[in-house]
Amino acid sequence: MIKAPVEYGLEWLTDKVVGDFVADYILAFPILIGVAIGVYALCSMISKKLASLGVVGVFVYGALIVVA
Repeated sequence: MIKAPVEYGLEWLTDKVVGDFVADYILAFPILIGVAIGVYALCSMISKKLASLGVVGVFVYGALIVVA
């Protein structure tokens, strides 16, 4: 039986893009944790809210790096 083009496209998208992204992000996670700890320690000298935002920024930036 032949698959519909949309079904085939969604299957390809989930296999290639999402699967690769998750695998790469998991591999980068230990490095991101180390950087996030450093950012939190440095930014917490100024403000706890800034430190929390810095940690979130590290993980968002890490996700962007993994995508590229």
